[in-house]
Amino acid sequence: MGVSLGLLLASLAAGGCLGDPGSDPFGSEPWIVTGPEPRIGSLDDPEYIFGQVGNVLPGPDGFIYSVHLGEGAVRRWSADGTPAGSVGRRGEGPGEFLQPGRIGFFGDSLWIMDSRSYRVGYFDPSGTWLGTASPRVGIEGPGGASLRPSAPLRDGTFTAQASTPLHLVATGQLTEGPFVRIDTAGNVLASIWNRRHEPRDILALMGSDGFSGTFSGQPFVDSPLSITRERGVFVVDRRAWTGAGQAAVKVTLIGFEGDTLFTSDIPYTPSPLPSDRVDSAVRAIAERMSRFSEGRIREAVYHPSHVPPIGGVSAGSDGTIWLRRFDPVETETGDRMVEWWILDAGGEPLARALTPLNLRVRAIDSDAMWGVESDELGVQYIVRYRLVKGG
Repeated sequence: MGVSLGLLLASLAAGGCLGDPGSDPFGSEPWIVTGPEPRIGSLDDPEYIFGQVGNVLPGPDGFIYSVHLGEGAVRRWSADGTPAGSVGRRGEGPGEFLQPGRIGFFGDSLWIMDSRSYRVGYFDPSGTWLGTASPRVGIEGPGGASLRPSAPLRDGTFTAQASTPLHLVATGQLTEGPFVRIDTAGNVLASIWNRRHEPRDILALMGSDGFSGTFSGQPFVDSPLSITRERGVFVVDRRAWTGAGQAAVKVTLIGFEGDTLFTSDIPYTPSPLPSDRVDSAVRAIAERMSRFSEGRIREAVYHPSHVPPIGGVSAGSDGTIWLRRFDPVETETGDRMVEWWILDAGGEPLARALTPLNLRVRAIDSDAMWGVESDELGVQYIVRYRLVKGG
């Protein structure tokens, strides 16, 4: 599978999908991808069969590491996609995991965060277990919030986030959640930022007791996004435009001591949210939640006047920040592509990128991206695409 650079650029230009080059802070010639190569996975080969894939990360040793939730392990693959063993296994003992989640490297040591036990395991390049760190769970943070460790840092401390009881957000009783840095004993060393919560951020169908209910994601969610990297926490304010003032996305990098390293406002041209699109979303939710009436679901669905600008955020290993647009773009040839805004390490607009609609990006470096794709049977594949940078 590949994308023709010339055909894609010609069709986008003809269709006007890139906007006015004179006012576009990202330029008119986007980055695209070619590939995938390799494409790892299989429907029937036992060496390549796996279940749901979480994170995917290229290692400093040239191997590709993939998290497999159902196996409780991280698989390792050579650069050409050949199986190269695994790290960890399901369990509660040394080097074992209940549910591996985030992964990363400190030098050539691999760390794997267990998202159920909130402990991190460290492994050397051969996959040998080096040790485990277990920060205290259920600790009380700013404002009495219950904190949960989320990721280790190089200095041995951890980032931690407040737990978010959905019924309290839905009823307006919980309006913010602290994001902090802690030591292994659970002491709060620094407050990094406070995530604001609003009832509209959650699709809530509450029970009569005001506590129980059915909760789901909003179809047009525009609550703040964040992603943690070595320099700090990137926070993306992506609230949909209300009609007042300039439409812009605000990206802020906050250091682990709570200091703001930069703030960047990215202007854009907002698109109205059509009523028929809201109707379609309500019907889709009603099919999934058939025990609730369509009218009740409509009351619970948050639908801003304009489409939210951003649907997700990723960070490149080279310091770039990638903002995934909420809506895909469509070329004259009928191809639907995911559009990204790329910011440089200082938060300034760098480029625009287009990637396949079916690709769920998991890792990005200066010349490639890794992710997961599914075929028509739902079989998942780990893929690598090469980045072709525009002018």
